Amino acid sequence: MAPELPSETPHPRGLDDLYDIARLAERLGVEHATIRVWLSRKVPWLPQPDGRLNGGAVWRATTLEGIEMRRERGRPGRKPKFVPAASAADVPRTGMIPVVAAARSSSS
Repeated sequence: MAPELPSETPHPRGLDDLYDIARLAERLGVEHATIRVWLSRKVPWLPQPDGRLNGGAVWRATTLEGIEMRRERGRPGRKPKFVPAASAADVPRTGMIPVVAAARSSSS
């Protein structure tokens, strides 16, 4: 008689539970370098790695649950466009600054 299999599939354990940069990049459909940039910029939706393996970042599968939903599209870390303060916008543009000649004093 064959042993019965459990009705539920257990959560992955061991190396199947780990995501390195390459596996995470494949999952998100981006280049490896993109993941490294996101890590260096500390994008808020990407959790910090759970550890390091052979010098590279690794995450547990449970840490990355729902990452596709949290991911913000676009270029993370991009600086916002400069918008001058309202007070600076109200200053009238008068053109060139006039040059005033110094008054000469006469001595007798």
